[in-house]
Amino acid sequence: MGWYYTNGGTRKDLIKELTESREHKRDDGIVVKTTCIAHCYRGNVYSGVLWSVFERRFFVGEEEVLKAQRWIGCDLMHCKGGDWGHKPTSEEMYPYYYSVPLGYLNMVSIETYGGNAEWRERVIANHARQRERRQAKKASATN
Repeated sequence: MGWYYTNGGTRKDLIKELTESREHKRDDGIVVKTTCIAHCYRGNVYSGVLWSVFERRFFVGEEEVLKAQRWIGCDLMHCKGGDWGHKPTSEEMYPYYYSVPLGYLNMVSIETYGGNAEWRERVIANHARQRERRQAKKASATN
């Protein structure tokens, strides 16, 4: 997938658009409701990563007719010439970014919803390295 750019929108506008709930009716009559249940932006003024957890549910009337789906989304974001753009990816695509909050892994358990075990191991290792660096920095500051 390529990059998709807005025309004059802000980062805040793009994040709102990418995380808003959606609903549509399939040809077979099933109503699909997709909701962003968590999101955060990790980055700076000009680029970063939007991490999201989405849930998709399937209804006929009020009855849920299929198993709910959840996944972790990873939208790379960049400002180019004043216009914000994004490149959508997901856990299944093995994004080479590991700053997703650890709690998101729990929200999308691999046993229930599937996922990429190797990528998750790297996420956990990345968080462990960052924690060690913070602790070392804190220890050296107190000495």
